[in-house]
Amino acid sequence: MKLIFTAIAAAHIIAASAGADTVLDLTLTKAVRLALEKNFSIKVERFEPKIARERERSAKGRFDPDWDFAYQRGENTAREVFARDAATNRGAHFGINSISQDATWSTGVRGVTVWGLGYDVGLSTRSRAGTVNRFDEDFTSATTFSVTQPLLRGVGADANLAAVRIAGNNALASEWGLRERLMRVITDVIAVYNDLHFSKENHDVAVRSRELARRLLKDNIKRVEIGVMKEIDVTTAQAEVAAREEDVITASRAVKDQENFLKQLITADLLQILRTEVKIVPPPAPKYAGEVIGAIAQALEHRPDYRQAKLDLANRNIGLRFEENQKLPRLDLRASLALNGYGDDFGTSARRVGSRDETDWTVGAVLSIPIGNNAALGRANAARLEVAQSLVDLQRLEQDIIVRVDNARGAILTARQRIEATRESRRLAKESLAAGEKRLIAGTGTVFEVLELQKKLAEAETAALRSQSDYNKAVAQFELETGRTLRAHGVSIE
Repeated sequence: MKLIFTAIAAAHIIAASAGADTVLDLTLTKAVRLALEKNFSIKVERFEPKIARERERSAKGRFDPDWDFAYQRGENTAREVFARDAATNRGAHFGINSISQDATWSTGVRGVTVWGLGYDVGLSTRSRAGTVNRFDEDFTSATTFSVTQPLLRGVGADANLAAVRIAGNNALASEWGLRERLMRVITDVIAVYNDLHFSKENHDVAVRSRELARRLLKDNIKRVEIGVMKEIDVTTAQAEVAAREEDVITASRAVKDQENFLKQLITADLLQILRTEVKIVPPPAPKYAGEVIGAIAQALEHRPDYRQAKLDLANRNIGLRFEENQKLPRLDLRASLALNGYGDDFGTSARRVGSRDETDWTVGAVLSIPIGNNAALGRANAARLEVAQSLVDLQRLEQDIIVRVDNARGAILTARQRIEATRESRRLAKESLAAGEKRLIAGTGTVFEVLELQKKLAEAETAALRSQSDYNKAVAQFELETGRTLRAHGVSIE
C-alpha cells in the first residue's frame, strides 16, 4: 500500500534549504509529507492491512485441494504352521514354504468446495507375487471416486465461506484503520504546526512587550533625573521589565517544546535532530464552505470509524448465518465408485480399468441429530444478540458523528467571529496605549496605567494570534470529523 501525493499537494511543497543540516525549513505541506513518510505510528499501522490480507488468504486456503502420493512394499514368509489333529486334539508343526510379496502405490486429489462438497479422486496400483504364482507379479489397478455432500448442516456458502468473508471484511477494516491513522497524524501535524507558529509569534509579542517596558524604564530614569518623576515609578517599571523577561523565557521554552512535538511527528530519528532549528512559514488560512447536512452525509461515507463499524455489523450477520446453519441436524449424502483392472503387468492392468474388470460402488446417507443441541443454540442466540448490539452501537456512532460534525462546524464559526473581535481589540489596544503614553508625557497619566495598557496590548495580540491558530485547527478538525482530511491534502492510497 503506497501513499501518493497528488499534484494539488506536490505543487505546494517547498524544498529544504541546501545549507547546514542544523536548520529544517518547513511548510505545512512539507511537514505533512514528512509525517506520512517518517511517522512511527503510520509505519506500525501500515502492517495491519498486509497482515489482514494474509489472514484472508489463509482462510481461502481451506478450499485448496491436497495432493497425496504413497508407496509401500512388504513381504510375508511362512516356514511352519501349527495345527491340531481332529481325533486326538494333539497339536503338531508342519513345515511349509510360503512367500507373499506386495507393493502398492497410490496418488490422488482431495478437498472441499465452497458448497460443502467433499471429494476424493485417486489412482492406485497393487502388485502381488510369491510362491502361489511362482513369483510372477499380478497387478490390480484402480480408479476411485468418492464424494460427501452435506444436505443440512454445513451446506452452502453461508456455512463454508463465513471465515473467508469475515477475513475479507477485516482486511477492508484494517485499510480504513490505516486511513484513520493517516488522517489523525495529518490533523496532529496541522495542530502542532499552528501551535509552533503561534508560539513563535507569541514569543515575538513577549519580546516586543519587554522592549516597551524597557523603553518606558529608560524614559522614567531620565524623567527622575530631571525631577519630573518619582523613584517609585522607576522601581515599578523595573519590576515589570523583570516580569516580562520571565514571559520571554517561558515563551522561548514553549517554542522549543512545540518544535520537538513537530519533530516527533515528522521524523523517525529524533535524537539526531534534537538540536536542529525548525524554520516555518506561516500556515495558510484554510477555506471553509459547507453546511451541516452535506457534511454529515460525507462523514457517513468517508469516516473510517463508521465504515469499520458497518463492516463489524456485516461480520456479525455473517456469523449469525453460520451459527443458524450449525443448529441444523447433520444429513450427509455419500457416494463412492471404484473401477478395477487386472493384468500380469502394470500397463495391462491400467488399460483394463476402463474395461471395468470389477466395479464397486456405494451410495448412502448419514443422519445425526443432536439431543438438546444447547451448544449450537447458545452460540446462535449469542450471535443474534451481538448483531442487535452492533446495530445499536452503529446508531450511537451515527448520533455521535452528527453531534461532532455540528460542533466542529460551530468551532469554525466561533473562531471566525473571534478573529474579527480580536483584530478590533488589538487595534483599540494600540490606540489606548498611544493615548496613555501621551498622557504620561503630558503629566496627566501614570506609569502604572501605561504598563497596564502595554500588557493589554500584548494580551490582545496574543488573543488575535490564538484565534487565527484556533481557526486553522478547527478547520482541520472539521475535515477529520467529516472524513475529508486525505482528500483535502491531496493524499491518496494505493
